[in-house]
Amino acid sequence: MGAQSRDDRSVEALVKSKAVLNVLADHGSCAVRTISELTGEPISSTYRLLDNLSAVGWVERGQRRGEYRLGINCVRIGGQVESRLDIQQITRRAFRAHRAQFGVWALFVRRRLRSVCIETRTREALQSYGQLVGNSLSLSMGAPSHVLTAWLPSDRYEQLLEHYAYNNELGGTFSTMRATAVDRARTIREQGFAYDVGQTMAGSVTISVPVFNHAGEIQAAIALGGLSRSLIIDLEEAGHVAGQADHNNQTPGDSMIELVRSVGAEVSRGLGFTGVYANRKEA
Repeated sequence: MGAQSRDDRSVEALVKSKAVLNVLADHGSCAVRTISELTGEPISSTYRLLDNLSAVGWVERGQRRGEYRLGINCVRIGGQVESRLDIQQITRRAFRAHRAQFGVWALFVRRRLRSVCIETRTREALQSYGQLVGNSLSLSMGAPSHVLTAWLPSDRYEQLLEHYAYNNELGGTFSTMRATAVDRARTIREQGFAYDVGQTMAGSVTISVPVFNHAGEIQAAIALGGLSRSLIIDLEEAGHVAGQADHNNQTPGDSMIELVRSVGAEVSRGLGFTGVYANRKEA
């Protein structure tokens, strides 16, 4: 009976410690009183928990007096876990679970100023599209490229615009090019997807959505290509009413978007993303 009580106390201590770590992971450096309020633990108990977690390197004192943050050991473990998450393996499983009878699944990542296809899956009738692996697009062209740039942090996005302005890849004056690019990125974030006609895959429509990592950062773009050009009108209408879909009166375009989003959300969860996936609006 006594041993069981000790086990119960050990589990309770672990649960409380996890609650403290969750607060620091979600809010960054916090004062002890804030941690106490968010975990529901008394101040005295919170101090004991922080002392114990500090002793093993899971938390450490913040830059401001009386604040605590995640410790180096906790960060190191998180980095090791993230490095073991193979986005291609996760994506392959998702592609197999959502076999497209009518198109080609592809995974794109950003490599400097290009978006590169690193994984595809298709049915036998479209095996010629298997050669898509290794192909790259300019970041100014194609739905996957537009998705990969739309969720970039503001400073990195501005650097990208400066590059294209200097190299004149988007054409026109910088002010016109910038306004067009910023408006397009905002629209993509609001809709939660992008599409192109003939840019990613010749002669067909491609729909692309983002993949986020555990920190909510854009990590990759999922694309479904080889789709009929007859979807264009449906996709335009779906974009105009993003977030207001009538599930009782869906168009083929709505269904395609939901299918691609479901795969994007699944891969994002596999990378540790726990936020709200659809229609993420970032600065």
